[in-house]
Amino acid sequence: MLGRLRDGAVVLLLVLAAVFVLSAIVGDPAGVMAPTDASEEEIARIAHQLGTDRPLLTQAGDYFGGVVTGDLGESTWQNRPALDVIADALPATIRLTLAGIAVAALLGVTFGVLAGARPGSRLDRWANVVATVGLSVPTFWLGLLLIVVFAVQLRLVPTSGDTEWKSLILPAATVGFEHGGRIFQLVRSAVAEEVSKPYVLVARSRGLSHRGVVGRHVLRNSGMLILTTVGWEYVRLWGGAVFAVEVVFAWPGIGQTIITATDRQDFPVVQAGVIVAGAFVVLANLAVDVLYRVVDRRVQVA
Repeated sequence: MLGRLRDGAVVLLLVLAAVFVLSAIVGDPAGVMAPTDASEEEIARIAHQLGTDRPLLTQAGDYFGGVVTGDLGESTWQNRPALDVIADALPATIRLTLAGIAVAALLGVTFGVLAGARPGSRLDRWANVVATVGLSVPTFWLGLLLIVVFAVQLRLVPTSGDTEWKSLILPAATVGFEHGGRIFQLVRSAVAEEVSKPYVLVARSRGLSHRGVVGRHVLRNSGMLILTTVGWEYVRLWGGAVFAVEVVFAWPGIGQTIITATDRQDFPVVQAGVIVAGAFVVLANLAVDVLYRVVDRRVQVA
């Protein structure tokens, strides 16, 4: 476990270093904050206030020192600590990722088990088609399609934002449809492989029903892969997959905040968002490792 924490910390440091270098080279916060008719002296004064006129190594030392102490800089957009800006957006992203992975797991695991238990059946063929469509359709296009049909035409749910519980339905469905397709394919393959093994034939010869064999033995032997698949899809959400959905639905989460901060060249907020998202990736991986032990006691969490 300590080794995984160490590896996660190294990954976060590398990501932070990359984001810092790119933001320092590409961006010009002083030019963005200055009025359109500002003189060179005024822009230089703003750059001095922000500290962007200092040598790159000095800025890097101050930045990483602030990361250690929890000071990620001031937002040039909202004039308050960048970490506070991300903290305000964090609950919305957590709700969306949890709702999305719940929909994905419900669809992917349920239909993956049903299709894998009877390979070649009509359900198996149709479920494979739907899963392939879910993986092929771009997330932003699917989100816009759902908005047009269910929000604009049928007026069943809000078009965007986070105003009520119904606002979560379309974003969660968009996330769940894509990631549920990937979960379905892996779960279906694992269950179909288990069903073809000799112990299933032996169990059936002893009088157990097909449903009983799948429920008692096949699912237990496939549990590790199912857990790994769902956990990895949740990690992928925090790796950036959910951010595109936030932008489509104007969901007030970290992704939407980072996009807005990028447009305004508010790099402290961008860097804070990367730190928080990277931390959740590391924590999600650790949670999956711990759950290995719960699902299968033969697994020792190192």
